Amino acid sequence: MSASLKLISLNIERSKHLELVVPFLETETPDVVCLQELARKDVELFEEALGAECLFAPMANHGSGEDEVAPGVVGIGMFSKLPIAQQEVKYYWGTGSCEVPYDFSSAVGKHATESYVVAYQDVEKNGEQFKIATTHFTWTPDGKADDFQREDMRSLLRVLEGLKEFTLCGDFNAPRGGEIFGELSKRYTDNIPHEYKTSLTLSLHRAGKTEPQRLGSYMVDGLFTTPTYTASEVRLQFGISDHAAIIAEISK
Repeated sequence: MSASLKLISLNIERSKHLELVVPFLETETPDVVCLQELARKDVELFEEALGAECLFAPMANHGSGEDEVAPGVVGIGMFSKLPIAQQEVKYYWGTGSCEVPYDFSSAVGKHATESYVVAYQDVEKNGEQFKIATTHFTWTPDGKADDFQREDMRSLLRVLEGLKEFTLCGDFNAPRGGEIFGELSKRYTDNIPHEYKTSLTLSLHRAGKTEPQRLGSYMVDGLFTTPTYTASEVRLQFGISDHAAIIAEISK
């Protein structure tokens, strides 16, 4: 029988939903957790809750770190309860220095003050090694591809080519069926069941009440695999953050 591991990927919206996210992860007991929009100040909280050290990759400086409005440096984090053979972060835009405060005012400002990165770990379970990768991709204001996304996707794909075989999860800020999501799904297997039309929790999303029809078709979180990997028992769990959690068994 081939080995498998339990993977969870979730955009936690910085520090806004910790009272929901932490108990959820403790109950699910995953082997590997990939978090997007993780505040660096909360890393220790998750390490203690999950019993795993964090591979943290900074993306942007969101303020002083004093509260959820200004949670400080934010990025992506990977936590593994399994032995780690190798781990690395690879930036495909920016350097992760986070020296300049994040500019919320426009797509141009956001792109200029945020870095984009793939974090990955080679973890071992039952004698089998798994390469798990995660990213939080470039944002656009309306879910439609722009030149920033196109250039960053080209850079991301170059990074992924170097990883060879892997499972990739994260928030891709581009709806399924569109140009950017399509660049991934034509190369890798899209494992999110098509019965799910959105990966956003409308009751918790900032635009969920004003644009429920548009966001109701936004499948922007993804789980992609190369031929070596199989994702099974894939499900989305809503009501934990403004994004749904992706839960899956990954095998080779």
